[in-house]
Amino acid sequence: MKLKTLMLLTLASSIAMADTASSSSSDAHARALFYGLMAVAAGVSIGLGALGAGVGAGSAIRGAEEGMARNPNMAGKLQTIMFIGLAFIETFALYAMLFSIIFVFTGIFSGKAGF
Repeated sequence: MKLKTLMLLTLASSIAMADTASSSSSDAHARALFYGLMAVAAGVSIGLGALGAGVGAGSAIRGAEEGMARNPNMAGKLQTIMFIGLAFIETFALYAMLFSIIFVFTGIFSGKAGF
């Protein structure tokens, strides 16, 4: 766990340093590092979004199946509720994809998007 935290802090500090380096000088290496790390951040965000949606969907389906096994008369209602819940769960994966696209194409951290 400590290694993951250290890696995350290293990545965040690298992004911060790359942003400072790319805005204060025209060094091509710093810009390449910045945009490379932005691409990595986009990939990690879509990966974690898909992972969370997959775990949530699996948990919802497992719960609905257990409920149907206990009380087969409620299968129709449980299935309807499960599908509505799955629709809400999948929106998180779509939001992660949207944020990844925004990170890659707008350059939100480099000041190009007006921030």
